[in-house]
Amino acid sequence: MKTFLIADDTPRKTLLFLELLKKAGWQGEIFTADTVEGAKELIDRNQIDSAFIDYYIPTTNGPSIIRYLKQVWPKARVALVSSIDDALNSMEARQAGAEVTAFTHDDPEKVEQKLLKIIREWLK
Repeated sequence: MKTFLIADDTPRKTLLFLELLKKAGWQGEIFTADTVEGAKELIDRNQIDSAFIDYYIPTTNGPSIIRYLKQVWPKARVALVSSIDDALNSMEARQAGAEVTAFTHDDPEKVEQKLLKIIREWLK
């Protein structure tokens, strides 16, 4: 069974991601964390196949979670999904191991289409 980690401290975005996973047909386990420590604890206790990680998350930042996740689960598929489109943040996330970035401040329909495309690709 595939697993998905959502690490984001914004409940509204977490709910959006959960809805999109359901819409895309995700049938595996889904874990959520709203802090870096919570995310790392989930990574330590569970195999993680895919993840949406926010850049701005309490106590440090998303790339630290991405780096840790890729060390523990090197084959995990990771997307930085942030409300702020910042080239330096994107570069840092990619250097940490994210394969794609998406930004939730865009038009909601475009955001949904992009995230669904990512999820569906990961389901293959």
